Amino acid sequence: MLVYLLNILLIIVWALIFRIGKKTKLKQILFVSICFLQCCVLSAIRFRVGFDYSQYARAFFQMVLEGFSNLTYEDWEIGYILLNKIVGKFTAQPGAIMIVTSVLSFIGPGYLIAKYSKNAFLSVFLYVNFYLFYMDMNFIRQALAMSVICFAYGFLRDGKFWRFLMLVLIAATFHFTAIYMIPVYFVCRLRVNSRTLLLYLFGLFFYFMLSDGFLKFLLSGFHTEYMGSRYIRLGVHPRFAVIPLIVTVAAVAASYFIKDKPRSLEILIHLTLAMGFWQVVMTKHSLFERFSYYTMLFALLAVPELILAFKGQLKKNLKEKYLSEDSENETGLRGLSRKVKKRTDIASVLVTAAVIILAFVHNIIGLTIANGGAHGVVPYQTRYDEKNYYFHD
Repeated sequence: MLVYLLNILLIIVWALIFRIGKKTKLKQILFVSICFLQCCVLSAIRFRVGFDYSQYARAFFQMVLEGFSNLTYEDWEIGYILLNKIVGKFTAQPGAIMIVTSVLSFIGPGYLIAKYSKNAFLSVFLYVNFYLFYMDMNFIRQALAMSVICFAYGFLRDGKFWRFLMLVLIAATFHFTAIYMIPVYFVCRLRVNSRTLLLYLFGLFFYFMLSDGFLKFLLSGFHTEYMGSRYIRLGVHPRFAVIPLIVTVAAVAASYFIKDKPRSLEILIHLTLAMGFWQVVMTKHSLFERFSYYTMLFALLAVPELILAFKGQLKKNLKEKYLSEDSENETGLRGLSRKVKKRTDIASVLVTAAVIILAFVHNIIGLTIANGGAHGVVPYQTRYDEKNYYFHD
């Protein structure tokens, strides 16, 4: 656990260093690159960290033995199989596939934050504390799919469906669940208002009423290995959904407070709502935890952008409020400007601090309460006896 806390501490240190001087895009790119590099190193050199680590290591060994004569492995997707085969042409060491998948998994989120985030530190902090970092060390195929989806965000935001679809289909060659992002594209075309909120609530209602029968029908012919498994019988403990749901509710409240929302912000609010939707759903069937992560990726952008928009709206409201006071002369206007700036700055800092504290608490809950930590990343280890590796579960 200590290594993860040191990772967070280093992210804070880098953020303080890069705050020195003028803010530039280059500094943001360098900050994000350094933070994701250290996360990538932790992921690449790990051993048996993540519940699915052994499964993927053994699968790599098996696929290397079979070579390109067999392009199937269980029900896994062709993109991931080919990646294993290609890496296997150079080495049969299972650690190699962990290095390659770690690098590829972190490229997408790093790009997403460096290019689009309004507050790179907050986005990186949320990425590490909202289990996305841990997920990348466990759900390896899905992590690769999500990395590809990160490059599709610009097309989602700008309404370029065919380019967006192309990247979703590429992502689906690593994990089929990426197809879920296609209906998300169309939902994001809707305006965020009371009617769309009711749409999400009705969706939850019908899910809890009909999900058992629907899943039984669906899994009878697709991914039959999940039929009757703990992923269907059990849900994720509600405590893991509490803080993401607080973020979702806060995003909804902010959407009503902010008057003139740009289209990009409405899309991010939709994605945050979708995250909250799946956070509730997964408390009944843990299988659906996977869907939450696709949209949680974009909450990394939504939270900083909402805070910035909240600050702008608050500034506008305060100016309107204080204009009724005696501020006709130049001195009065300067005083009004300082007063408004001070109050909006304080409000912005308080909201940001609240988000940071909640995210960190969420992280600690995952690392300490769950058996093996969130996604099985506790304890962290790097040294192993490879000779005996394949004979242990």
